[in-house]
Amino acid sequence: MWFKPGLLPRTAIHAGKDKHGSVLELWRIPNLRTIIVVTGAVIHSAQNLFQFYFPIYGHSLGISALAIGTILGVVSAAAFVIQSIIPFLMRKRTEAEILTYSVFIAAFAFVLLPFVANPYALAAIAFLLGLAVGCANPLSMSLIYVLTPPGRVAESLGLLRTAYNITNLVVPVVFGSVGAAFGFSTVFLSNASMLVAGGLLMRKTRLPVADLRPK
Repeated sequence: MWFKPGLLPRTAIHAGKDKHGSVLELWRIPNLRTIIVVTGAVIHSAQNLFQFYFPIYGHSLGISALAIGTILGVVSAAAFVIQSIIPFLMRKRTEAEILTYSVFIAAFAFVLLPFVANPYALAAIAFLLGLAVGCANPLSMSLIYVLTPPGRVAESLGLLRTAYNITNLVVPVVFGSVGAAFGFSTVFLSNASMLVAGGLLMRKTRLPVADLRPK
């Protein structure tokens, strides 16, 4: 791309010539920072933790590899279901409200996990978690697009992707160590606490409804 700039669309070239400040300017926008933290770190860490830790937890319960894989697949199936009905949810609630509810639902799912050993009940919890995570991902993209200053959406998405990558690095190490030291219950309940904190942060921020709707 550096040696063949003509391959890029003209709009991208013109946008690149605009003088913007540091990407940290975007981080200093309170509403945008909240969305990046809650979705890029908190919710994404919950999804990663389940995928990373549930097979270990399921194996400790004596659940077969087939059942564990099926339960993990239930999360993706639930995400597909909820994403297909998001337009209907949007008629009743705003993006910020739905995202806040999804964070608390994910927290509730993690609270239930350490107290359940039945594979069918675990699949139901996985479906609940999939609904929450699957709803949060597209709504976070929508909120970032609306809350970012014009011409800087790619920078905001870069910040979100950075949060994803940090989470991918930190979650297995931190929660793996916590699980080894204190057991499965501590891992799930501590992650539930993180989700509750993220939901409370969303409520405290009070994203303006008017700003989230196209003019």
